[in-house]
Amino acid sequence: MSPFVSADRLALLVSLVPYLRQQDEAVPVETAAAHFGVKPKQVRDAVRLIAVSGTPGDAGVYSHLDLFDINWDAFELQDLIEVTHFVALEEAPRMSNREAAAVIAGLGYLRSLPRLVDESRIDTLLGKLGPSGAAPHFAFGTTGEHPAARDAVAAAIATNRRLRFRYRREDGVESVRHVDAFTLETLGGDLFLHGWCLERDAERVFRLDRMRDAVVTDVPVPSRPEAKRGRPIFTPSDDHVVVRLEVGAAVLPLVRDYLPPGEPVPQTDARGRAVVDVRIASMQHLARLVAGNAGEMRVLSPDSARAAVLQWAADALRDHHED
Repeated sequence: MSPFVSADRLALLVSLVPYLRQQDEAVPVETAAAHFGVKPKQVRDAVRLIAVSGTPGDAGVYSHLDLFDINWDAFELQDLIEVTHFVALEEAPRMSNREAAAVIAGLGYLRSLPRLVDESRIDTLLGKLGPSGAAPHFAFGTTGEHPAARDAVAAAIATNRRLRFRYRREDGVESVRHVDAFTLETLGGDLFLHGWCLERDAERVFRLDRMRDAVVTDVPVPSRPEAKRGRPIFTPSDDHVVVRLEVGAAVLPLVRDYLPPGEPVPQTDARGRAVVDVRIASMQHLARLVAGNAGEMRVLSPDSARAAVLQWAADALRDHHED
């Protein structure tokens, strides 16, 4: 057996205190030694060291209230460990509301990703950060919702099997697709499948919230050396319409995804605005993009693009009044 080095001793000390804190009664030294996989003598030495440890008071000196205390009779006569006074662990440190909000937002994002971690563990941790946890006055909500096709897509990638689903394009047209799934990616809160579409005999990217009836087939995914597997979520094409936009600094990162690879993002002027030409595959998508960034994005040309945005707004107002 390797010698009990300083790092091992420190690890035992750090672990032993919370272990003893969780026990409802005295713990035999043999039981503690078996729990940590060390010799009983090492546990006894650690207990003796803990008994003379603590935190100094305000004056910088130690009193009996600033040190751990144990039941020495039980320890010396019966080989039992019973800590009668803990220090520095009486109150768990609390996060501020801002710190808790940042942690919750990060956990919510991780929970949206497929198969990255055990979702039940994230839910447990989110519960601890709730009203009775680290931030007692911080209210938050997590929907836990994700596209219905997510689990099927993740399973297809994990098992290297072909995926079949119905896909609805932005213009509302639906078709059945057979796809060899490569990767599952996220952008702006949306999940995208990158894979090889058998119907198009080419690489394609699909939004999961437009997929229906996704099923993992028994067909194994063949090797495709022609696939680049590094395709961005949106790839500008010469077939796409060139649209001139005036955008604010806040939405310039969004515009970057619509520029040809390697083209620099334009700089803003004194008003904090920039004019940029981008290629758009769908006018309906453009209308949604502009409507979702009202005040920060304006269509300058062509007239067909301006008309599409105007029609989108008019339809939305009509639906609102009807409701």
